[in-house]
Amino acid sequence: MGSRTCASPSSVTLLEFLRSKSSIDYDSLDMAAVARQIGPFADCTSNQRQWDAYVQLSDPTKASVVKESLESAQKLHGDVGAADMSVEELAVEIAMIKLALASVPFISGSIHVMCNPFYAWDADKIYQTGHRFRSLCRLFQPDLDLSRLVMKVSATWEGMQACRRLRNDDVKTLATTLFTMEQAVLAGEAGCTSVSPFAHELRVHADPSYIGAGANLDLIVEAQRYYRQHGIPTKVKACSFKTPDEMTSMAGIDAMTLPAGVLLHLDATTDSRERLEARCVLGSAGKGPGDGARRSYIRDRAGFNRAYLTNGMGKAKTEDAIAVFCGFQMRAEELVRSVM
Repeated sequence: MGSRTCASPSSVTLLEFLRSKSSIDYDSLDMAAVARQIGPFADCTSNQRQWDAYVQLSDPTKASVVKESLESAQKLHGDVGAADMSVEELAVEIAMIKLALASVPFISGSIHVMCNPFYAWDADKIYQTGHRFRSLCRLFQPDLDLSRLVMKVSATWEGMQACRRLRNDDVKTLATTLFTMEQAVLAGEAGCTSVSPFAHELRVHADPSYIGAGANLDLIVEAQRYYRQHGIPTKVKACSFKTPDEMTSMAGIDAMTLPAGVLLHLDATTDSRERLEARCVLGSAGKGPGDGARRSYIRDRAGFNRAYLTNGMGKAKTEDAIAVFCGFQMRAEELVRSVM
């Protein structure tokens, strides 16, 4: 691979190659600068770096967002189904909504906002949050087409039951912290618009000293094959990659969510299309139908738990990812409290 400056006529940037095969989503809540340079992007999300919300809010240049969100939370606390929430928790929700809405001019698709990770095992609270997000979007950007709003929900049993209820209300959801096929099957049954299987454990990005168990690229491929084989409309948005080789090998997956630094590196790196095609796992065969029988867990909690618990370290990885997200949720709320 080389730099853009030494590109040959037959070469292509890695970003161009990926865009020719998959939808590319921007993995941050602050996208203006990068979007102008190498955009546009399809969706805006923050799968790999959900703590990006905390990072953005702790930026001194975003102090006005924190202040305005707190003021809005104090005024709206009893009016948007938030009576049992703390003011600072609601303020964090409002801030995430505001940051996501600011990305709308730079994308052609949807904005994604994550449900409070502390609700991961509370179906009712997740359901209420889905409707509250819609209310907040209507309030802060009345002309937004609400079909462009997607709530990210941890792929727990309770989370997917909430997603099923929300689907019936035309509220779109994405299943995140997904590490097993059992979760992918359940999310498809729940009617999630998309799922985000993690190539690597979340903690490898949060803790440089953590090594992890290695890439789980097979899950990404298996989930897409399963959905296509059985006519399930749920799309696969792969995330949490570590290397360009992992990303190019997954070219052809429905979508990838990639952070700014990675996107800029991919845009500056070239290779021959032939070599990149040879690395791609999802060739014509990989994109075709799979051979797995259709499974069902949506009404079988015991069956789901039995399969999920015995599928490697998937449950532990999911719970660890939720714990990482919860840590940054707490820090974001503490930041709001510091200005109250």
